[in-house]
Amino acid sequence: MLIVSKPGYYPVNLRDLSKDADHDVEVVLPRIIKPISLFAMRINIAHRRPGEEMTFPVHNQWVGFDLEVADWVAPHGKGKTADFLLRFRNEFKGLEESYSRTMDERIASHKRLLGFTKEEWSMDKFKIHEGKWDGWVEMSFPGEGDGIIEAKSFIGYSPMKLPHLAPEDGYLSAWKRMVNNYDGIVLPNDTGFFLRTRVKRDQQGRIISANYAKFIGRMNARASTGQIEFFYYFNPTPNDRNLEFDPKGNLFPKDKPGANVYDP
Repeated sequence: MLIVSKPGYYPVNLRDLSKDADHDVEVVLPRIIKPISLFAMRINIAHRRPGEEMTFPVHNQWVGFDLEVADWVAPHGKGKTADFLLRFRNEFKGLEESYSRTMDERIASHKRLLGFTKEEWSMDKFKIHEGKWDGWVEMSFPGEGDGIIEAKSFIGYSPMKLPHLAPEDGYLSAWKRMVNNYDGIVLPNDTGFFLRTRVKRDQQGRIISANYAKFIGRMNARASTGQIEFFYYFNPTPNDRNLEFDPKGNLFPKDKPGANVYDP
């Protein structure tokens, strides 16, 4: 493990270096410029308690998401402003093969599993548990000028992984990702995205107000169920492109699931 630090900069902790070899490494230490309070949220499938998972309320329909509330917009959630729209659809590709158990044995095992939670068995639930699924997540935006852009740089070994400021332009109006649960291919998460939302224009069509956010890593979804996860920071101050987060200043309540964010 190698720790590199310098006053006024974010430290670097390289954990994957072997202590039994020499290393010639070059690292970038992002400067500490102006950390501010932001809405910071990690919506994570694995770390939430049952019933707290973020799941698409409907499939194959556009649903708005409010970054300031961390919820779907009404009528599907408590959100009021759609910062972006998401649509999810999936397709059943057949059951996973099993060479050690018969179909009756697999069904019996699944029924026993559901018995622990006193759920009624159904073939649909069995397909979700034992099936192969393709899924597609699409993002679009409600307003002209809203959009998403992939970050040009990503420092995976630093707590400050993305540039301090969101870009001024270059935002795209749509984004799409395919996911599945059977081919073993996992796209690396060494990327990030910036969002521009809530754009307002003057009579000449010029942007006079906008809000900015950043996503760390890729938006992910469980292909079989539509459970979704992503990690974002949102600046509620219009026209402020600063997304350098002060971990002591999360604008979400501390007890809100997913608000325990410590990286800037």
